[in-house]
Amino acid sequence: MQRVRDQLRKLHVGTIIGVIVALYIGVYLVQTIQKNYELQKQIDGLQQDVAGLEVEQDQLKYKIQYYQTEAFKEKEAREKLGLQQPGESVLILPKDNAPAEDEQQQKPAATQKSNLQQWIDFLMGRS
Repeated sequence: MQRVRDQLRKLHVGTIIGVIVALYIGVYLVQTIQKNYELQKQIDGLQQDVAGLEVEQDQLKYKIQYYQTEAFKEKEAREKLGLQQPGESVLILPKDNAPAEDEQQQKPAATQKSNLQQWIDFLMGRS
């Protein structure tokens, strides 16, 4: 009988130690999985940033290539410097704002009738 009790005690102690070890391993495993998940989220975010920067870099390369073309240089020379090809003549037009101001100055300002006077004119048929 004494043997059985000793064996049961050893079994209980062994079981308790086994459960404690299993819990420790389980907690450690959960922490590791959580850390890996967070790191994967960071990696995904950084990969998206890298992809965006690569697209931006490609766009900048295309702009540089365009800025180095003769067509762009000629366009800029015409627009900003007013240069022209041999045999061409440049025509500079005045801005549209000047004629609009002249038209406004030429038109006399219409006198504004009061609301009452407008109603009287309307009812009398003088509009």
